[in-house]
Amino acid sequence: MKSDVIQQNGAIGGGETVLRGGTHVYPFIMPLPQGDFPSAFQGVHGRVTYALVVEIHRPWHFAKEFRAEFNFVSHIDANHPQLLEPLAASNSKELCCLCCTSGSVAMNAYVERKGYVPGEMIQINAEFENYSSRTIVPKAMLVQTQTFYTISRSSRRTVMKELVKIEGRHLMPNSTGVWGDQMLQIPANTPLTISNCQILEVDYYLQVSLKIPNGVNLKVIIPLVICSIPVDRPPAVF
Repeated sequence: MKSDVIQQNGAIGGGETVLRGGTHVYPFIMPLPQGDFPSAFQGVHGRVTYALVVEIHRPWHFAKEFRAEFNFVSHIDANHPQLLEPLAASNSKELCCLCCTSGSVAMNAYVERKGYVPGEMIQINAEFENYSSRTIVPKAMLVQTQTFYTISRSSRRTVMKELVKIEGRHLMPNSTGVWGDQMLQIPANTPLTISNCQILEVDYYLQVSLKIPNGVNLKVIIPLVICSIPVDRPPAVF
């Protein structure tokens, strides 16, 4: 989007504009164009940037350019009905020791909604069952995925970043455990979700897991959306 602050031949009467030596200030307003634009983002393999570029054009000279980047934040409203719905996930498995079964482990995890804003606390409720002979550890982690596409979207590259994680008390063999309102805080500088860019997607999910010694961890994945507008009503009650 372009706009002329002062015309090359914009003086009254049609004469040329002459700027004398010294400082000249020209206040101006340039509205942002209407559209669904992604938020500014600095990624591992690419970035989304917005900038104000000012050029000075002089006869028989190259244009002089000045550039100032600014932070653009897309409006993602956590009050959207789809982002207010509670989410749940469950998983279970049988553990084996050599050729013998050592018991089962299982979990159910819940969050009050899908949409959150940076700096907000995620309230996690979970139930764990450890009927195995091993001591396991419940954990939760907020993960960011950055997916970069070629222009034709024929190929892509995905980068995962662990933003923050917490660890609960150990579950002894043949015991159960509960997370009641376990809190995990989203870092205040977390970028927003990006789903409206042709070559870049930024997504988030909450991973709740049981760390199993000498075995493959049991996990559940709950997708989240990082928004710019916070929820303005009480959360859902389980």
